[in-house]
Amino acid sequence: MQNLLQQLWQNKLQFLDFNSIFDNSIQLDLSEFAIILSVDETNYERYFLLKEFANIMKKIALRVDIFSIQYAQICTLNLLQKGFLNQKDLLKALRILEKITNNDLIIKFIEKTKLEEKDKKALFETSFNELDAINFKLQSLALSQTSKENLQEALEKFKNLEFNVAVTGVMNAGKSSLLNALLKEEFLGVSNIPETANLSVLKYGKSKKAKLYFWNKKEWEHILSNSKFSTELESFVRELSNIYNIADFIQEDGIIKEISQEELKEFSSAKNQISAFIKKIELEADLKFLQNNISIVDTPGLDDVVIQRELLTKTYLKQSDFLIHLMNASQSLTQKDMEFLVSCLLNSRLGKFLVVLTKADLLSEEDLKEVIAYTKNSLKERLKGEEILIEKIDFLCVSAKKANDFYKNLVGKEEFGQSGMEEFERYLLNALYSGEKSKTALNAYKKELGLELVQILSEYEMQNKLFKESSHATQDENMQFLAEFKKQERELLNVKDDIKNSISKLRNSQNDINQLVLLLAKKLKERLIDELKYLNNNAKKLDLNRVLNMVDITTRDGINDILREVKFENLKKIDDIKKNLSLKYDFLQAEFDSGFEDFKEGISRAIEDIFVTDQFAFLKLELGQMIQEKSDIFTMEKKLDELIMKAFMGFELDKILENLDINGNFLNFLNEKLAYFEKNVKEKLRNLTNLLQNLEKEHFDFTQNYEANLEKIAELKELQKDLLNAN
Repeated sequence: MQNLLQQLWQNKLQFLDFNSIFDNSIQLDLSEFAIILSVDETNYERYFLLKEFANIMKKIALRVDIFSIQYAQICTLNLLQKGFLNQKDLLKALRILEKITNNDLIIKFIEKTKLEEKDKKALFETSFNELDAINFKLQSLALSQTSKENLQEALEKFKNLEFNVAVTGVMNAGKSSLLNALLKEEFLGVSNIPETANLSVLKYGKSKKAKLYFWNKKEWEHILSNSKFSTELESFVRELSNIYNIADFIQEDGIIKEISQEELKEFSSAKNQISAFIKKIELEADLKFLQNNISIVDTPGLDDVVIQRELLTKTYLKQSDFLIHLMNASQSLTQKDMEFLVSCLLNSRLGKFLVVLTKADLLSEEDLKEVIAYTKNSLKERLKGEEILIEKIDFLCVSAKKANDFYKNLVGKEEFGQSGMEEFERYLLNALYSGEKSKTALNAYKKELGLELVQILSEYEMQNKLFKESSHATQDENMQFLAEFKKQERELLNVKDDIKNSISKLRNSQNDINQLVLLLAKKLKERLIDELKYLNNNAKKLDLNRVLNMVDITTRDGINDILREVKFENLKKIDDIKKNLSLKYDFLQAEFDSGFEDFKEGISRAIEDIFVTDQFAFLKLELGQMIQEKSDIFTMEKKLDELIMKAFMGFELDKILENLDINGNFLNFLNEKLAYFEKNVKEKLRNLTNLLQNLEKEHFDFTQNYEANLEKIAELKELQKDLLNAN
């Protein structure tokens, strides 16, 4: 390591301890560790000027100087060597950074580094157990019932942290076989739980029930509208209408039907036409893998004739914590696989996802390597300029057949070792338990415990102040303590008025959005006309996939830009109000800080999810049909203008934003915090009144109570250190 640092920093290398470790690195994500490692003697001055870099250093309580960055690099490399950082992901992040800086030295060093193996699930559980132990101690020390209740709520909330894993793939990709191997039981695609065309959510439970959610009337109307663009879908829908009374299955609000899992084959088998009326299925199973609070979303095939099922899959992908895409190794990369993977790389929030080549036992190791190389190269060609995004994908090869045969005692451990199933399960658990959701949960739990600890500590210190002064204080002097709390109680009335006034002055920006959407519609139409003119003038053949890809990118990028602006504007207004209230009523600052970042993250996600995918999919179908018509450019331009303008106004982003009621939700957030604080103040007032009454008793032992509290204060300060070091 010393040689590496010497090469990176030359004569600017400081005298450092090469065994150094971070006091608290949980605040950083892998990309930030990569940024730290990418700094060297040639570029540090540029990094030091960046506000974003200063923020990274601030997270780990370090200054922006040469000594601190070299110290941070040593700590990061030690974390890597001890197995706390993912080597492959760190290398990917460093390669992405090579666009702006040369990372050859650090990449070669990391590639050769031998790592300790770490079980990320065990580490995660150990971290949570440490925090739970601190929680229990705080509950035993808490003076107020409110603090005890808050600590118990935090315990329950974080204990029930759930992970959602989405599994996608075209038909015949082997989803059921792979999931059965993961669950170590023949659960899916068997007689009771048939292979289904519906999206299925599988979670832990002992009820052996299945819940069927049918399409509502509006959703079914969208399916009917889309059928005119597909002769296969149109024929299928017509056949359904001839066989069934649609009203028995499709109603205004959507039917929800609970059945036993034994009855499922009567509704959801891929061969059963009734399954077309079903939107999704929820299943409970008493299986060990699911006991980890993991839910599996088994999606319909991407080549599903019912486009609404594809759109539903994409909605669930937004909510998932990890994505596994399956490809049949012997079929290689299909067009649907290509479109789906490109869309995920360009639009998904996920930092990485996994492609599993199934039925790997049918190909040799060399052939599997060729399939992976071909897939990567094909994706790079489609991404054009964004090739680095390929680094977000990991590849594994799995034979579910060998694994399932092992669980049935048909083959031995050697064949199971060749199945790749152990590596797959280990990869998945490590990805979930070291991912963003896990880190966020640990940070949030630590923060909540820290806030409660400060509250409990302040109560003990206030009591001791009373004990110390009351041994020689008058009754009037004691009552001054009460007066301070009563003053806060009175000020709460002013806070309520201030909050109401501040929220009422916030301006909504719905009209601004409409204007931006119309400009985007015009931009899309002009791009399409330019493309059609170019093809016409150069006598080139229309590539419909390329044109629709242009529609997809132009629209999504444009909508994302609009929503980014809306998000920035709303979050800035919310931040400003919260800061002003915290400055004016400083006793409320800690209360307003608690949960504020989570509230903003919720608003941020809600705004990002505004865009309605089924309406956009319908527009693409109509555009595809129109563009293939034999019309002159003038007529085509007029038609495109009418279609795109009508569709874009139909997105109704302004109404959806209004229904989000950001201002109303912020008002509720502040009022909830206020209600909690008010409840806390009243309880403290009661406790203080009782304490003052006890102080007036003749035989009250000030010294004994004071010393007992000192012990509790010392214990709390030790817990504060433990909490700081919990990682």
